[in-house]
Amino acid sequence: MVTPSPPPFTHGYGAPLTCQICGAVPAVHAVVRGHRGLVVTLRFLTEEGAFCRTCGTATYRGMTSDTLWQGWWGLLSVFAAPVTLVMNLGARARIRALPHPLGHPRPPLAPGRPVLLRPPALSIMVALLVVLGAVVVPKLGPQLFPAERAAFTAGDCGRNDAEWPEQDLEVVGCSSADAEFWVSAPERCWGRDWLLHIDYSAEYEQLCAHPMEK
Repeated sequence: MVTPSPPPFTHGYGAPLTCQICGAVPAVHAVVRGHRGLVVTLRFLTEEGAFCRTCGTATYRGMTSDTLWQGWWGLLSVFAAPVTLVMNLGARARIRALPHPLGHPRPPLAPGRPVLLRPPALSIMVALLVVLGAVVVPKLGPQLFPAERAAFTAGDCGRNDAEWPEQDLEVVGCSSADAEFWVSAPERCWGRDWLLHIDYSAEYEQLCAHPMEK
């Protein structure tokens, strides 16, 4: 003979679970964990028992939020804190599956703001964004914010910081020792001259670079 399973949110004897904090029904058994890093040691915290949706949510949010700012201060805690946060997701799912509680012989806990809207979580997200920006922006910066190219007109002089035919051009004074070429209209090109990339032209027209005699 198969013994039927008890209905949800009840003891094995069929009596409904009541919240251990406020006495409301329905309630569910859950284990909510926390972690506290103490530099050279660590401490695991546990809240276990029957919780209604309101008190369980408050307990989960409080323990998780405390772990987010107290759980990282130690070498082992760096690994223990994330594991604790993941383990709490199971308890959170059980608590969230409950309907809204009925009857409160005692005052329920106040759930407060969601975890992600509390200062510890917001601080961590800001820190992650800062780190991400420090890593990504230097790599994407040249693509997102390309450097303004030199703008030549006929009669200007410049130098090439790349090897021809590659062009990384800069305008310099024609009397400068750094000057490598002078610029003219394209009809004056001949011999060893180079045509400048058109985006190096102030008027967006073709120009010619003549090597300067040294």
